[in-house]
Amino acid sequence: MRILSLAPLAGPGLDRLRTLGELELDPWIDHIPIKIHTADELRARLAGVDVLIVEADFVSAEVLEGLSLRVIGACRGDPVNIDVDAATRNRITVVRTPGRNADGVAELAIGLMLTLLRGIVAADADIRAGRWVVEQRIAQQRFRGKELSSSTVGLVGFGAVGRATAQRLRALGATVVAYDPMVDAGEMRAAAVEPAGSVGELMERSDIVSVHAALNDATRGLLDRAAFARLRRGSFFVNTARFGIADEHALLDALQDGRLAGAAFDHFTNEFLPPDHPLIGMPNVVLTPHLGGATDGAVIRHTTQVAEAIEAVLAGRSHPFVVNPDVSRAASG
Repeated sequence: MRILSLAPLAGPGLDRLRTLGELELDPWIDHIPIKIHTADELRARLAGVDVLIVEADFVSAEVLEGLSLRVIGACRGDPVNIDVDAATRNRITVVRTPGRNADGVAELAIGLMLTLLRGIVAADADIRAGRWVVEQRIAQQRFRGKELSSSTVGLVGFGAVGRATAQRLRALGATVVAYDPMVDAGEMRAAAVEPAGSVGELMERSDIVSVHAALNDATRGLLDRAAFARLRRGSFFVNTARFGIADEHALLDALQDGRLAGAAFDHFTNEFLPPDHPLIGMPNVVLTPHLGGATDGAVIRHTTQVAEAIEAVLAGRSHPFVVNPDVSRAASG
């Protein structure tokens, strides 16, 4: 059994994978510059491979034809980088790793909220520049902040990351409201979270809006001009999910007219923010380069998850992380 991992792996799950076969570990992120395979390169590497584990590489239909591959492990909650239909046609089982980075993303979201509420980035810049008094105002006047414990935080999305964020917010004393039409209101109440009936209601009730939804046809542009118009003046916006969930023009207008006192983003369209983008020149905006899931804990967690799922598939057992279970049933039938 040959196993090729182009994803970073660590922790006890590594030993489990090595008991299944010969493991070649070549993470994309360990290369400088990073290594994302073309379809031809990936197909060439998969000759004789039984199990492929990926995080960033794209596994397209043209890669999958005529291989001996049995399982693909996606170190992602949603295996959008894999053509699952093509894998199914080729009798290749796909497994995923849901919630692997939920704690990391939730903690970054909390950190960004605190950064905005206390003006940490701007205060740091003033100290480095020797600005204690500016226009006769001392630092404590310029950076008088707000407390998270007395804030209402509205979560757009209540999946694994939203729940992890809510748990931390409740521990810090914040009131938490959530909007997610896919989650029963009773589940939210059981987590001490108040359900909102609509995006508009959530925006209206929140001092801070934090986005934790997946980007799809239903959520693209979900936070539109009408939604931003219902924000409380002086509120804050944090997006550690995908940039396209908010209408960009409506968002920029809310920042420029003061309806939003500040915002923080961990993702941008096509990953990069152009150097002339308006957000770069806004002093009330904090920008991070898609760091939410970039933690040691996420790697250890997805290694364990993918190892358990692959082990189950190879043994002919069902597993909740299998994306296309019909393949496994057909193989074992």
